[in-house]
Amino acid sequence: MKTITFTILLFISIISGKVISQTDTLKENADTIDYKNNFQEEILLEENQSDEDNSGTLDFLEKLRKNPFDLNKVTLSELNNIPFLNSIISKNIIDYRNENKTFKSKRALLNVNGITEELYEKIKIYFIVRQTSENTNRNNSKNQNTLLKLSNTVKFKTRLRTKFIQDLQIREGFMNGKYEGSKPKIYNQIYSNFMKNDLKVEANVTLEKDAGEKNITDFVSGYVQYSNNKFLQSFVAGDYSLNFAQGLALWSNASFSKGADAVTPLMKKGKNIDGYGSVNETQFFRGAAAKFKYKNYNLNLFYSDNYFDATLHTNDKNIDEVSGFYYDGYHRTSTEIKRNNSAKEKLVGGRFNYVINNLNIGMTYWKSKFSKPVISSDSKKLFKFSGTEANMLGADYNFIYKNLNLYGEFARSQTGSIASINAMQITFFRFADILFSYRNYPMDFAPVHSSGFGEKSGNTINERGFYAGISIKPIKGIYINSYFDQFEFPYRTYSEPVSTSGNDFLTNIEWRAGKGIILNLKYKSENKEESRETKDEFGRDVKRIDNRNQLNVRAGFIYQMTDRFRFRSRFEYVNVDYDKFGGDNKGTLFYSDVRIIPFANLSLSFRYIIFNTDDYDSRIYEFENDIEGVMSNIALYGKGRRMYLILNYEPLPNINISGKYAETYLDGVKSIGSGNDEIFNNINNRFSIGAEIQF
Repeated sequence: MKTITFTILLFISIISGKVISQTDTLKENADTIDYKNNFQEEILLEENQSDEDNSGTLDFLEKLRKNPFDLNKVTLSELNNIPFLNSIISKNIIDYRNENKTFKSKRALLNVNGITEELYEKIKIYFIVRQTSENTNRNNSKNQNTLLKLSNTVKFKTRLRTKFIQDLQIREGFMNGKYEGSKPKIYNQIYSNFMKNDLKVEANVTLEKDAGEKNITDFVSGYVQYSNNKFLQSFVAGDYSLNFAQGLALWSNASFSKGADAVTPLMKKGKNIDGYGSVNETQFFRGAAAKFKYKNYNLNLFYSDNYFDATLHTNDKNIDEVSGFYYDGYHRTSTEIKRNNSAKEKLVGGRFNYVINNLNIGMTYWKSKFSKPVISSDSKKLFKFSGTEANMLGADYNFIYKNLNLYGEFARSQTGSIASINAMQITFFRFADILFSYRNYPMDFAPVHSSGFGEKSGNTINERGFYAGISIKPIKGIYINSYFDQFEFPYRTYSEPVSTSGNDFLTNIEWRAGKGIILNLKYKSENKEESRETKDEFGRDVKRIDNRNQLNVRAGFIYQMTDRFRFRSRFEYVNVDYDKFGGDNKGTLFYSDVRIIPFANLSLSFRYIIFNTDDYDSRIYEFENDIEGVMSNIALYGKGRRMYLILNYEPLPNINISGKYAETYLDGVKSIGSGNDEIFNNINNRFSIGAEIQF
């Protein structure tokens, strides 16, 4: 890894020293947007209802935003990466361009069938329009002023980003000496991008140390990536992600799931091969990958040789075996340090897909070998992967006919079991979208790098389900999204001794009541069977199945008074009810926040939250803004208050400094957390600061 890091840094320094800057003739369109006021992505991200690290999704959105697609060159597969767009509208964009030869401005998207003013506001940040030699002669000088001119333009950009995050309270692990490192979490990244017409070369190095880890380079990641619109479309060396089709055969990043948008997120969004610059220490491959294109044929090839964290068990033959995988990336205690990079996986594979007219069909195959055998002899590993070798064969399709879209994927694991997901979407332009989907992930399907859509998002095993969603605009300014998901887990697991089932229903109503005013009401009801530990008539602990009913009602208000002032409030009520054995609980959360831009180079955000839940079972998730490149999705429970203040300052056009202070206060408790993370206080506060410099 040190060799990779040195090579990338040497590459950056050579380019920085030899590239002669040229006059940048790029000019922004008249219809650009102030990124500080775009909260559409916030709505997408706050649907995550788990404590898992989802920074990969945040990085994916940021990369899309900072590398917008040229509407006159973007492909259908690239359009399918953009949130809020479905395949039907993506194809309509391509058809419009073919009919009209060129997009003269981004606002021409409003002429595309299916794109409303509201949808345009959501997607326009992901696009630019550049002048081409073909349309330069055709447009008069007035029209040329609204385009981006690119003739013989060379662009080179380097970004340095650093973050420092410090808990102000001392956790038990530091007091008892179990955490061997220092308290701060430190992140450093250098990213360079060189562009000349269709040629693009980018390089990245990311360094991170979590709180409690000893070395500032505990996690080191880097890559060099080449992109072009020729036969070799993309090549990446170092760390990269692989995301294909619907995630059954191969998917490495997190993705969107069920939420306030009932239709669009079900189809997976993610670039096929892409350099990896995030800090999640398990969602990437290390090696090399390439994409080739010839006419309507696409070929992806990839090779990876990567270590992973694992717990090792020595069997009676004195052979080390992998008895558990770890995905948190922590190396703070002696136990965590011992399992760091304790095993490795070598993986090789490829993907072929063919695009013709309205049909895209593909096949994916990979095989991997582990340096140590993976065991699954205990009851916790029912029907999961075991052995030293794994493989996967997948076939997928995406067919569009007018306003009908059929797509899906089938995947066969090394066990011979086949998993599948199939969906049908119908679009009634400017009025409604309807989606039906069926998934079947057998109990003996043994995925290693799969992440399919489902109730247990990303699990892709032992689940069947039928999903129906609708997005409708009955009258101007009113948007209704609703879905119903019926699911079943047909075989017992370690935590559930018998088959279980459940369903999930959501309705989200959004009313754009006036200029800058958005009212929101969301109702969600989930009924799910799960096992609970109770006492039998003899006082013994036994597991019995109970039905858990959870109701969430959320009301929200957003007032974008001007481009420089936004006010937002939200109230949420949750009620958890059990049918048989009691333990019902409930909770509420209320917050208000304000975002102000008093000067062009300064923005302030402040939020105050009041919450009161009976226990952790009725916790309420609260997505927060943070410093650049950080995602915070906080689970709040108990009774207390939370507040945060964010300052974002640009002293110079290419320098950004951001800071955040956050504090949670819990009533009537003497400590917060447990184990080595326990704080012996009723206050948990944190200070974060980040800086970004661009050249």
